[in-house]
Amino acid sequence: MGESFLKDAIDRILEMAAPKTYQIGPYTYASQELVLVDTAPSRPKDFCVDTLSGLVRIIKEEGARLDVKLLVQVEDQRHVAVWSDYLGDRVERARKYDRWRLYTAEADVPRITVGQYMDQQQAIIELQSLHNATPDRDYLLDLLSKIDVTQGVKSTDNGVTQEATVKTGVVLKDTVPVKPIVELQPFRTFLEIDQPVSKFLLRVDEYGRAGLFEADGGAWKLEAKRSIAAWLSDALDAEIEAGKVVVMI
Repeated sequence: MGESFLKDAIDRILEMAAPKTYQIGPYTYASQELVLVDTAPSRPKDFCVDTLSGLVRIIKEEGARLDVKLLVQVEDQRHVAVWSDYLGDRVERARKYDRWRLYTAEADVPRITVGQYMDQQQAIIELQSLHNATPDRDYLLDLLSKIDVTQGVKSTDNGVTQEATVKTGVVLKDTVPVKPIVELQPFRTFLEIDQPVSKFLLRVDEYGRAGLFEADGGAWKLEAKRSIAAWLSDALDAEIEAGKVVVMI
């Protein structure tokens, strides 16, 4: 009798300590913090590629088999993300407003030096390797090759002491026009699209180092995003027409 009473008491205590949920209006509340025990994945693991072509391929070959509409979002000039639409009750354990982040593309292009000075060698290497060939790029390469840092020494001697003054300056080896603003086309986004043309302010310091400073307020980023969205819309035309894919900025 005593053991039975003790067992019933323990069972009652355990029952009272068990977490409960309460429905109040449209909201569901829990008496305790709940922890997910079944952690088996219910979606594909998000996958990253570094080209727009690779992203389109995985959308066509794998994404088309998923029971969700794909939302292709151009996040910025270097990143594109592919999301599912609202899952609702279509997927086990999905809340009403859940989404999946399925695929991403990140442009694998080097970053140019902007807003700081470079020595002549670094500037020439970057212009040759990280920019498309344009008239202003060739003009800058020619200009940099003609910049020379000179030192002039002035000496005074009174027979007892001698003083020397060293003056450093930047000169051009030849007479050439110097443009304050140049238009360049550096590699700054996915290579599948035309690289945006931007205006840069050219400055040369007293040591002969060249600096390029953005002069268009970063408007090229919006141009790049629009070009990415247009390229993806064309490449995924059939999927868009079928209502399986939406491309957005």
